[in-house]
Amino acid sequence: MRTNYFKTLVKAAVSTACILLFGAAAAFGQQQINLTAAPTTTTLPDGTTVPMWGYFCTPLATGVASTATCAALNPAAAFLGQWSPVVITVPTGATGGLLINLTNNLSFTPTGSTTPNNIPTSIMIVGQVGGGLGNASLRTTAASPNHTNAQGCVTWFIANTPPGQPCSTASPIASPPVQGQRVQSFGAEVSAVAATTAATCTTPSTGPVPGCGALTWSNLRPGTYLLESGTHPSIQVPMGLIGVLVVTTAPPALQPALLIPPPARLLRCRTRVKFRWNSVKSTRCRTKQSTPRCEP
Repeated sequence: MRTNYFKTLVKAAVSTACILLFGAAAAFGQQQINLTAAPTTTTLPDGTTVPMWGYFCTPLATGVASTATCAALNPAAAFLGQWSPVVITVPTGATGGLLINLTNNLSFTPTGSTTPNNIPTSIMIVGQVGGGLGNASLRTTAASPNHTNAQGCVTWFIANTPPGQPCSTASPIASPPVQGQRVQSFGAEVSAVAATTAATCTTPSTGPVPGCGALTWSNLRPGTYLLESGTHPSIQVPMGLIGVLVVTTAPPALQPALLIPPPARLLRCRTRVKFRWNSVKSTRCRTKQSTPRCEP
């Protein structure tokens, strides 16, 4: 009886705690983190140092409260100032979702030049909608390269050219059609500024924002997602602009006790065998906690 009463108290306490945790998670406001895209390096196993681009977690402004966390996936590399992906963890049920203040410091001055080369960037979270993704007014495009002389002659030019006459690249059969604009940034684009320039974060409305963009993901779905650059992904992602977003799972409302794994119970059974004209009788089973006994 005493053991059963104790179990009842434990179940009630666990249920109450889980309900309170669920209510607290649902009451979270918009979560906020600061990211900076900047040049860095990494060291290969053979000791070679190669240039990279990467995301860096930076402190929030004074007075800004957020339970979202941002950290380097490889703390040892980050401690040495080298490249590492970032891991952003956001509690579920956050009202307003996640706000990422992205500062773009991908600004380089080539050797022998005084004009900096500014690289725009943006953020996509694969599987989540936000950050300007899908908003045509925020998407930026670039002119397609000139493909006029990309091929020269068609594969079977002899079909339209008399024997002994070489094909001409000016011939219409060797000129590909003019291509339209290509997407440059799938999300809200942030133009680059020097690391020494203080940038004020602004919410994108139309076109790129200078220096720092306030990017919002309003309705986050629980799970683990890939975070990467949405600007020229074939270039910027291999350069190192990648990370991970983890959105925690909400506690089950109907089965709160399942949040805490039940302790493993080892069943100790003792069998007493009595031979009564080919009859076998098993007796006495009890748990490790010496709670309920079952007798024959």
